[in-house]
Amino acid sequence: MDNQVITTIVSTGGAVIVGLAGMWFSTNQLGKRLDDLSRRIERLEEDNKQFFQWLGRIENRVSRIEDKLGIQPH
Repeated sequence: MDNQVITTIVSTGGAVIVGLAGMWFSTNQLGKRLDDLSRRIERLEEDNKQFFQWLGRIENRVSRIEDKLGIQPH
């Protein structure tokens, strides 16, 4: 083989290795980002649950106050 063919094979092999390494790195980063997103969604769901529990307690208190004052609910 002449030098040009060898250079082409080596260059192509190097490009493939760099490309695969880049894909592996990108995949790992994507996985980490998805894990972070999943944790954030879980926290938001928990916050949402606590908010609605709080809202339910407020609604219950308002209902008791309305009952004591004789106010009819709408």
